[in-house]
Amino acid sequence: VCTDPKRDPSVIVVVADVADLWALERAGAVNARYHVLGGTLSPLDGVGPQDLTINALVTRAHDPAVTEVILALNATVDGQTTAHYIAEA
Repeated sequence: VCTDPKRDPSVIVVVADVADLWALERAGAVNARYHVLGGTLSPLDGVGPQDLTINALVTRAHDPAVTEVILALNATVDGQTTAHYIAEA
């Protein structure tokens, strides 16, 4: 999946974990590159931005070849908090 040259390098789909990536792959929903965060922000569980790969995502998103970032995160409080944080970054 990660090295497939047929994937659209201009689109990054952001998912919380590998299980989400595989769910999208099975559905055939996208033909883009993925970015796995390693979870979602969860202050109650002590998970902050430094615990996820958000900085690496921001770096990837600044590549001139990237034109779209799709936030495919769960519609939970933690997922929406993470999406908002990323959008602001």
